[in-house]
Formats: sequence, structure tokens, C-alpha cells
Amino acid sequence: MRQYARSQYPSEDLFAQEIRSAIDQVLDLLLLEQVFNGRQRDFEPWQQAKSDAELARVLWEAKTQQLKLSSFAEEFFRRLAARLGGQMLLTKGELHRLVAVVSTQSIDAEVLEKLELLADLFAASLDGEAASANQGP
Repeated sequence: MRQYARSQYPSEDLFAQEIRSAIDQVLDLLLLEQVFNGRQRDFEPWQQAKSDAELARVLWEAKTQQLKLSSFAEEFFRRLAARLGGQMLLTKGELHRLVAVVSTQSIDAEVLEKLELLADLFAASLDGEAASANQGP
């Protein structure tokens, strides 16, 4: 979300640093409130663990298991819009646009497995349609 939000504003703008700072502050406050239940002592180690991607991922997954991430994302974009005085960058129905900025390394193995199964299913379906078209009426 941070990366997507930053990509939506000019990086060489007079207010670019202020916007980046607002994005970070809004996201950090929301994380502290909703993911870490206001516990600064839990939030700080997670922030420090970001340099260790694997540790940060494990902590993130553990802390967000009971959280509806689409609602979290929508609230982030709502708060960011209020803070910057503009429109929401993404609404709940547009969150699929975040896929473009997600690192494939951060995608859960179970999700990758399901996506591979879907790709196989679609490929088999296309192969079946091609075979039917070649047989004619």
C-alpha cells in the first residue's frame, strides 16, 4: 500500500517529501492501532525487523491472521485521502490494483499454489476449446 500510494504522487514535486511523510505516518498509525492493538512495544520490533524480510513476514502473518486486510487497506486509503485533502486512491472494489506493486516473494506459498492450479485449469480449458474447434461440426 505504501509503495502504491507513493507511486500515485509525483516524486519530484515541491511537496513530495511531505506527501511521503504523510503516507508513512498514516500507515504507521493504522498499523499500530489495528494490527498491534495500540501496543507500541509490539509495533517497534516489527518496524525494526523490516530489514530482515523473512522475520518481518512471519511477524506480519502472525499479527494479521484475524484481520480483514481489505478493510485495513480501505481504511488506509480513506485516512490518507483525509490527511492529504484529496480523493481516495483506491476503494475496496479497486484493491486488485495493488497486485501490480506486490513483490512475488511476499506472496504466501498457499496463494501461489492456488494460482498455479487456476492457471493449469485455464490452460486445460483452452486446450479443450482448441481441440473442439479443430474437430468442426
